[in-house]
Amino acid sequence: MDKNNPDYVLIDTNFIYFILKNKINLIEALVQCLNTITVPCVSECVLLELEKLGPKFKLALRYLKNKEIIKLKCFHPNNIVYADDCIFNTVSLYRYFIAATCDIKLKKRIKQIPGSRILSIRKNKIFLI
Repeated sequence: MDKNNPDYVLIDTNFIYFILKNKINLIEALVQCLNTITVPCVSECVLLELEKLGPKFKLALRYLKNKEIIKLKCFHPNNIVYADDCIFNTVSLYRYFIAATCDIKLKKRIKQIPGSRILSIRKNKIFLI
């Protein structure tokens, strides 16, 4: 792994929920886990999904709108807004992304992509699968 190039981390809806629930500092935890500069990213689909989930996820939505987190325009037709499919497709097309998710089904799908990397949360810590 080249320490001069950052790792791009694509964040899923449930991952940000667990980050906030466990009071984990996202940026610090990513750097500590990956031991390199990290660039957290979120797709439009994840932001739309959080908006649809309502007031309970208002904090998560506000957190993701932070200027340190890159907002990605989705690479698929506008009629697809299911965040898991969006993340899977993005990681498939652009192998430099690391998927950050706690969703078991999405993890299984992404593991089928050769060379893919996944971040998850266990015991209040982020770890690389």
